[in-house]
Amino acid sequence: MKTFFDLESRCSLTFNQSGPYWHLWTPENHQIIFPDKESFIAGMNILAICSRLVPKVKIITFQLMSNHLHLTLSGPREEVLRLFSLFKRYLGKYLKGRGLSVDLSMFEANQRELCSLQELRNVITYNNRNGYVVTPDSTPFTYPRGANAYYYNCFAKSRFRESQSTLSKAERRALIHSHDSDYLYEPIITVDGYACPMSFCSISFGEGIFRCASHYFREISRNIESQKEIAKELGEQVFYTDDELFSVILSICKDKYGGQKPSLLPAAAKSELALLLHHEYNAGNKQIQRMLRLEASFVNSLLPPKS
Repeated sequence: MKTFFDLESRCSLTFNQSGPYWHLWTPENHQIIFPDKESFIAGMNILAICSRLVPKVKIITFQLMSNHLHLTLSGPREEVLRLFSLFKRYLGKYLKGRGLSVDLSMFEANQRELCSLQELRNVITYNNRNGYVVTPDSTPFTYPRGANAYYYNCFAKSRFRESQSTLSKAERRALIHSHDSDYLYEPIITVDGYACPMSFCSISFGEGIFRCASHYFREISRNIESQKEIAKELGEQVFYTDDELFSVILSICKDKYGGQKPSLLPAAAKSELALLLHHEYNAGNKQIQRMLRLEASFVNSLLPPKS
């Protein structure tokens, strides 16, 4: 059996074999870009085409949300930005072709270089859980609009291997309203209509950044403090589910209020805790109201909603 040192050394070697690494994201406060399943499918298919057109960039993982996206990438910065530029251009053509009035002038990419192994791990897990945080019927392993479902998932990978569906030249041309992808000969395999991330993302490389499947699971399900720091840096509005936030509250109550139940805290302590949850954990008023069993009027007087 390999030791912890052996496994960590292997991860470091994998990390050093590639790079530079980037977290690329677009602002969360954009208008809706993907209003329905058809547009999400188109978005993933367009991203797959862009990946093939910019081969110097390795997509390690990604997630499309209704009004923004997250990408974890490896490659030269100028090529990373070229991939995003192509995606934005083709997406704009697709949306216009469908008669969807979406202004993409503010759909701009922010990027941050990831300079350490742990930074890359944190961003992979942050991206792979992004959809789950705001979609109650999904987990980090089932959200369908990203590469997350294929990490350490033999069942999802078998569907990719068994699929006989591909994006034809005509379908690619219709999606991007261009002949730019006509010369691409390696097939883009689809599953349920979506370009399968196994077909254009470096899933095995991303898995190699973690020591094993259980290490990945711990990082994505328990390392919520690192998720909080990334979300604050990005200005994300939601990054804890109710269950995760309640675990945070219980920990705070244990350390600060002698283990008293949150619902039984005195009013002054509840006010203090509400402010802490808002400023340090970005909890919204309704979430605070649910977690601490407070009246909406009290929470709104303490934290006036933005008009």
